Amino acid sequence: MERIIPEEEFRDLLNSRCGDLMALAAYMDATGAGQQCFTRPLLATLHLEATRVEELLDAYGAKQNLRWYPLRRMVAPVKLFSNVSYILQHILQFLPTYKLLPIPADFRVATENALLYTCGVLKDTVHALRSKAQELGLQAPEVVPANGHFAEYLPAGHLPFDRPREKVASPEESVVYLATAFLNLAEDSKFLHDIAGADVRDCADWIPDPINEARLRDLDEKFHSLQSLYDTHISDSNMESLDEHLPVLRGHISVIYHLLQTATDFTHFCERHISGFAHQDNGGEAQVNLVDPASLLEVLIGYSLEFSSRYILRTRNLCHQMLRRYAIQGRISVPVPRYRGFHVRPSTLIAKIVNHYGSPVEMALEEETYNAGVTLDLFRANEKLNARKRRRIAEEVRRLMAEDAAANRAGTDKLRARVRKIVQILFEENKLVLYERGLPLEDLNRLEGETATEFVARALNQLLALGKIDVEVDTLVSFAGDRRVLEDIRLLAENGYGEDDFGNNLPLPEELAYLRK
Repeated sequence: MERIIPEEEFRDLLNSRCGDLMALAAYMDATGAGQQCFTRPLLATLHLEATRVEELLDAYGAKQNLRWYPLRRMVAPVKLFSNVSYILQHILQFLPTYKLLPIPADFRVATENALLYTCGVLKDTVHALRSKAQELGLQAPEVVPANGHFAEYLPAGHLPFDRPREKVASPEESVVYLATAFLNLAEDSKFLHDIAGADVRDCADWIPDPINEARLRDLDEKFHSLQSLYDTHISDSNMESLDEHLPVLRGHISVIYHLLQTATDFTHFCERHISGFAHQDNGGEAQVNLVDPASLLEVLIGYSLEFSSRYILRTRNLCHQMLRRYAIQGRISVPVPRYRGFHVRPSTLIAKIVNHYGSPVEMALEEETYNAGVTLDLFRANEKLNARKRRRIAEEVRRLMAEDAAANRAGTDKLRARVRKIVQILFEENKLVLYERGLPLEDLNRLEGETATEFVARALNQLLALGKIDVEVDTLVSFAGDRRVLEDIRLLAENGYGEDDFGNNLPLPEELAYLRK
């Protein structure tokens, strides 16, 4: 059986480990009232010491202990909000180097306000932490850092840029790769745009769906990987001097990554440490929130997610410009979608591909051209396709009816039977697709003066319009535009435009995964 550590022994152990944290708390209590925000050296040290104490408490099961659990709950926000505050200070420090494109909001002011909030939480939390430590009999620190110990003085300027850099002839390949990778991440981020700008009063039920730590952490790690990719392949070369957009792209990737870091931490705190979001009750003991949920949601939604969304959308436009600059024009021919031509699904997927890259693409059918980035424009192609199908129906009906000299003397019921027979013949000849066995012809009557051939052709056209049958027409359309876009359209066509011959959903290849997001 595992040993239960005596109270006094655990208190002595904790005293030996948490002295530095308590000294920092005392320092912040003494100086915090006179300053609005804490420095990065202080925040980094605070985060380190809070992490050490949290790990010690967790190692001895404080989360399952009634006496020590409250202390554990107070260390958690110290650790988290010191980290977020550090990130916000980092953003402010490097803001001039990010070369951020203009958006309809003052990002610096918003970041300063977010930092005021997080440092305010820290001030309140370290004060509560000191009170709880005293209540638990922990020792007050003997040495408190002197005022100014954590001052951060950074003189202006930088070191000379004198390291040799790899020389490349053109940044085209790297620009295209990075811009395309960002656009794929922008598709992963679409849920942010629905959340950003929402009224916080309507967002209390949005945690953990659609906002949750796992989802945001996955996204911030992807942006971090993209930033690392840039630093590995671009920063040590002369590419930034060849394309002025590259450092702008890097700055936006960085600021989005840091904003998502803050969003991930804020959401983690909501899920784990705020009653009402968290699904734990400390053994029935009522919990008092150390952080006001409404204020935290205000910063999460109104700052972290709002500006993440704004800069993702702004950078997406930048990537479209970069891709258009290096676009290589081409043309491809692909078959028309087999199931009902350019109806909703294939037209929507084609338009999504075009809009994903932001490069104009035209589709041509006979002498008519269509904007492939507009779903409704692609719908228009069905007018020509349906006209072809009607002509094909007329040809086949004339062929088959020519063999039935007595058809014009037949009554309506016999002509309906003849329609069903012709549908069956064309189906067996692979000239027609049959979606339903039971054909609705009961209300179809022969018009005055209408020949049998005209009646049968009209019946088949009606079935075509109702979607009961379709006519096989081997028709190609051509797309002209950026080759990168065309290759994705070709791949879509090779995979049935996402559907089988009966309109059922088909999985798309991994290269087109962004279409399903």
